[in-house]
This record gives sequence, structure tokens and C-alpha cells, in this order.
Amino acid sequence: GSIMELTFQFFKAIFNCLDTDLYSPIDKALARAQLNLPQDLSQKIILFGAINATLDPRKGFSLLLDALKYLAQKNLLENIHLVVFGGSLNVSDLGIGIKLFNLGPIHDHSTLRTIYSAADVMVVPSTEEAFGQTASEAMACGTNVVGFLNTGLTDIIDHKLNGHLAKPKDATDLANGIVWVLENANSSAAREKAIKTFSLTVIGQELINYYHCGH
Repeated sequence: GSIMELTFQFFKAIFNCLDTDLYSPIDKALARAQLNLPQDLSQKIILFGAINATLDPRKGFSLLLDALKYLAQKNLLENIHLVVFGGSLNVSDLGIGIKLFNLGPIHDHSTLRTIYSAADVMVVPSTEEAFGQTASEAMACGTNVVGFLNTGLTDIIDHKLNGHLAKPKDATDLANGIVWVLENANSSAAREKAIKTFSLTVIGQELINYYHCGH
């Protein structure tokens, strides 16, 4: 075969590993209490977070806002709250009828685990994303994820099993995905995907197998 064919024989994508013991679900009401978020579980929480979450346009916060505006027009934001972490918002009210909780930058895994466990859906609306570590972390904590097709999230989310993959840059379909997860969320499916695909044991074995095949 050609040099290109020989090269591809030794190429394998191995995902970022995740400590699925560290990132694991805790009781939702307890998690919310620790974060001073609504403890009534009929109140739903949409989670968004990333480094410079609201400042980096590639992270898609504007698309999330458009999705929320669409839901507001459909009168679907009742009893729904938005929690943002990883960046600072200079507003306390988005003006679209959804209560905003801004947790700011988070620097420890324990608090991240609590945040993921408190949420009902994690939205990762990145337009450019090589992998999406927050998505795998959220799923390990039993939270379904909504993101866009044609990004690295296609390796993480199984459509309508542990989340929803929306049409690229389509805020309306992103909104549809949020609604789908809120109505159909399967926390065990999310957790199971994270363990089977991203856990330290699984990724470690894949690395060992790859190096053995290379010799």
C-alpha cells in the first residue's frame, strides 16, 4: 500500500480520559443546596460553562441565548433556570424570563461535580470544539448533554440516548434538544457512556493496546 495507507494503519483516536470516580453523581437536591440553587426538583436547571464561557464566541453562548429566546416565545421557560460557570456575566437578568445564577470561575473538581449533579441538562453550544471535556464530565455525573453536530461532541453524545445533537449553529434545534432532554433525560445512560468510553481504566487499556500494536 501507499505511505498514506501505512500511516493510517497506526493512527487511532484515543479520547481524553476522565476520573469517573471523582466525577460521579451526587443527590440533586443536596447538590443544589450546597450551591444555593432551587432545591425543588420541579424547578429545572440548564447548565452552561467553559473557560471564558460568555466571552469566547466559539463557545456559542449567543446561540444558547437565541435558543432560550425561542423557548420564551413558546412559553416554555416556566420553572426553568440558567446556571453559568467559568466566566463572569455583568448582568443579573437576561430579559427573557429566565432566572440566571452566575457561579463565576470554578477551580476545583469537587465543586464542578456538585454543579453537574445539580443540573437537569448541560448545554455545550460550541461552534468549534475538538472534544468537549465539560460534556464528558457532566455525563459522568449523570447529566444529559445538548450540543451541535459537526463538532467533537459527536464522539460524546449519543443522539436521543444520553443527550441531543442539534443541527450546526441552529438555535431552534438547540432549543428542541433542551426540551427533549428535560422531558426524556436518562441519567444512567449518560453515566454509563462516560464509564464505558472515557474512564481511566478504558483509556489506559486503549493506550496499552495501541503501543503494543505499534511494536
